[in-house]
Amino acid sequence: MKSWCDELLKTQLNMPTEPLLDGALLCPGCAVVHGRCADMVLPLVLLYRETKDEKYLTAAKKLIDWTEYNLLSEHNDYRNDLANRWKGTNIFTCLMLGETLHRFGDVLDKETFDKWDFIFRRCAAAAIGFCETVGPHINYNAGAAAMFAFAYNYTGEQKFLEQALKQEEFCHAHFDEQGLFFGEGKPLDGTTAKGCHFVDMGYNLEESIPLLVQHAVWMKDAEKIDYYTKRAIDHLGFLLPDGAIDNSWGTRQNKWTYWGSRTSDGMHEGFVYITKENPVIAKAVRRNVELLENCTVDGRLYGGLMYHSANEPACIHHVFDKVKSFAVLYLEMGDEFDACEDAVLPREVEGVRAYQNGYLYTVTKGDFVATVNACDTHIYSGSETGGGAISMLWNKNYGAVMAATLNHFVTTEPMNMQIQRHVDEELCNTARIGRSDLDKTVELKADGYSITATSEQNGFEIRYDFCDDGVTLCIVSDKDSEYVLPIVSQSGDSVKVSDNEIIFKDMLSVSFDGECAVTPEGEKRHFHPVGGFQYKHLTFPVKADKELNIKIRIK
Repeated sequence: MKSWCDELLKTQLNMPTEPLLDGALLCPGCAVVHGRCADMVLPLVLLYRETKDEKYLTAAKKLIDWTEYNLLSEHNDYRNDLANRWKGTNIFTCLMLGETLHRFGDVLDKETFDKWDFIFRRCAAAAIGFCETVGPHINYNAGAAAMFAFAYNYTGEQKFLEQALKQEEFCHAHFDEQGLFFGEGKPLDGTTAKGCHFVDMGYNLEESIPLLVQHAVWMKDAEKIDYYTKRAIDHLGFLLPDGAIDNSWGTRQNKWTYWGSRTSDGMHEGFVYITKENPVIAKAVRRNVELLENCTVDGRLYGGLMYHSANEPACIHHVFDKVKSFAVLYLEMGDEFDACEDAVLPREVEGVRAYQNGYLYTVTKGDFVATVNACDTHIYSGSETGGGAISMLWNKNYGAVMAATLNHFVTTEPMNMQIQRHVDEELCNTARIGRSDLDKTVELKADGYSITATSEQNGFEIRYDFCDDGVTLCIVSDKDSEYVLPIVSQSGDSVKVSDNEIIFKDMLSVSFDGECAVTPEGEKRHFHPVGGFQYKHLTFPVKADKELNIKIRIK
C-alpha cells in the first residue's frame, strides 16, 4: 500500500494557479487525468497517521480540493471525471470519505474534519434516489446498501437507515440458484434467450459481494453476515488457485484484469470482516494479494501479468482503486492469514459444476482448472464471449494456458480504461472455429469429465475430455473450416515447433494430428488488455467430417 501510494504521489500535479489541474494525478500510462483519484484519501490519511509524514495528509487534502472544484455537480454529488457526467461513483467516493472521518477523525485538524464531514453528508444525501431514478447496474445498489448503512451508523439519521435496508433488500432478491449475484446487464432481473442471468464475476467478487458484507457489518446484523459469507464462498468457485478472478465469461469482461476489474476496489475491504471464522475466505484474500504483488513492477500495478513484458505502461487507475481496499485490510486483519494455508479453495476441489442454466461449466481435474462458456449474456453488440469455447484453462505449473477475450473489444469507458500504446488491433483470443463472430447458438452437454459443445446452425461439434494431465479437444465440422487456438505465451518464453507438437516454455505441450500454423511468427506475440496476456495463435485446418484431435498437457 505504501509503495503504491508513494509511486502515485510522484504523479500529483502542483499547480496552485490552475485549479483544473492542481492536486490531480496525471496518469503516465494514459496521459490523462482520471476521475475518482480522491478514492485514495483513506490510505493516505492512514499513512499520515503511521508515518507522521505531512506529505500524505497534504496530498489527501489536495485530492479532495481538486475533486470539489472539478467534479462537483449541480446536484451536490460527484461525477466520474471531467469528460463524463456519470454520477454513480459518487456512492463509492462518499463511503471512502466517511470511513476516513470515522477511522481518523482524531488525526485530522478541525478545519479539515469539518470540511470533509460537510462533503460526506452532502454527497450521501444527494445519493438518495439515484438507483431508482437512473437504474444502473446492480453493483451500484450494493454500493448504496453499504454506503447508506455506514451513513446511518455515522450520523444516526433515519433517512439513511431506510435507504440502506431498501437497497439491501433489492440486492438480496438477485441471487440465482447457485448463489451468484446477477444484475450486471439490463434488465437487471432479466434472463436471456438461453435462460442465463447477467453476471459479472469481476464486479461481483471485487465490489458487490464485499459491499454487501460491509452493509451487514455496519448494520451489526449477524444473520446478514452469515448469508453474505455463504454467497462469498459461492463466488469463490470462480477464484483460480493463484488468486486470479476468472471473469473470462462475464458480462463486463471488457474491464477484466487478471486479478479483478479495472475500476472496482477489491475483495479485501469487505471480506476481511469475515476471514476470522472462514479460513477459505482468508486464503482467497491472501492469494489475491499475492497476485496483485506479482502484477506490480516498481510500485506500479499493471492490469495483468504480461502488460510489462508487452511493453505497455501501467495505468494509475488500478492503484487508486485498490489502495483503499488494502487500507481496510491493514486496519482490520489479524493473524487469520497465517493459519489459512490448509484451507481448500472451491476451485481446488476436483469436479464439474454447472452454472447459468447449464451454459457455463467449471472443471477441476488434476492440476488443470477450466471454464467452458456458451452463455449469451454479452451486453455490448458484436462483443460475444461464449461460443462453447474453453474460456479459461489454467495449470498449477504453467498458469493461464487459455484466456478468452471479447469477439470485438469495446472501450466503454475511455477515461477509466487504458488504451494500448503498441497494439493496433485487439484480436479475439477466444478459441473458435473460423474467424467470424462467435457462435451464439451453441449447446453444452456434460458427461463426467467430458463436455461437448454443439452448433446445429453452423454444423460443428467440439468435445473436451479432461484428465489428470491435460485436456483433449476433438473437433468435427460438416464443412471445411479452421480452428483457431490462442495459447498464452509471454515474450521471452521458448516456443518449439515440430511437425505434430508445439512446446511452450519447455513445459506445455500442444500435440495434434494434421497441420498447424503459428502466428505471429518469430518472437512476436499478440497482446490483449482484457486479462493482460500475450498469445501465440495456433491455426489448424479442419476438413469436412474428419476429426481434428488436439491434446494439451504438461510434459
